Amino acid sequence: MMSGPDSNSKQSCFAGGWYSWGLARVLITGVAGFIGSHLARALVERRDEVRGFDNFSTGKRENLAGLADCCPEVVAGRDPRSENPDLGHLVGGGFELMEGDLRDAEAVRAACEGVEFVLHLGALPSVPRSVREPRASHEANIDGTFNVLEAARTEGVRRVVYAGSSSAYGNQPGFPRRETMTQQPIAPYPVQKLAG
Repeated sequence: MMSGPDSNSKQSCFAGGWYSWGLARVLITGVAGFIGSHLARALVERRDEVRGFDNFSTGKRENLAGLADCCPEVVAGRDPRSENPDLGHLVGGGFELMEGDLRDAEAVRAACEGVEFVLHLGALPSVPRSVREPRASHEANIDGTFNVLEAARTEGVRRVVYAGSSSAYGNQPGFPRRETMTQQPIAPYPVQKLAG
């Protein structure tokens, strides 16, 4: 018996589990950033149901351009993989955008409603900015992450995946950074990412 997909099956792997074309319902915080938008596109193209959450303080709306149109057969409400093709609850090819701020606990809770997995990429990045504006950085990165974790617990989310930062390794020599390296944060932002 196989434990994963073979070349003849239509299965996808997400968060350590195998799904036979069953839509994974995923929340991506920081969806309008470079990584978040590419991740959203890949998941929607794979036919997962994606809800994006962003306040656009550093993310860009243009990063999401065309995302709602990348799966026209789902937009039309026809799912060729399913015996039950009624996917009317999907918005724009399996993608729904919620504009909100990680510091708003109720908005984060609402974003977590009905999702199975949270990919927490949202942050107020930048080492220099965290030095200039330590309170704003702390509220977005520490309080915001707490809000995500608490909302995920409250809403019964199965798994949260947290994105750290290579800035946690400081200015040590050698690239690429590896998780086995000694952490040497030199500013508030890398400390906040380590705390997450």
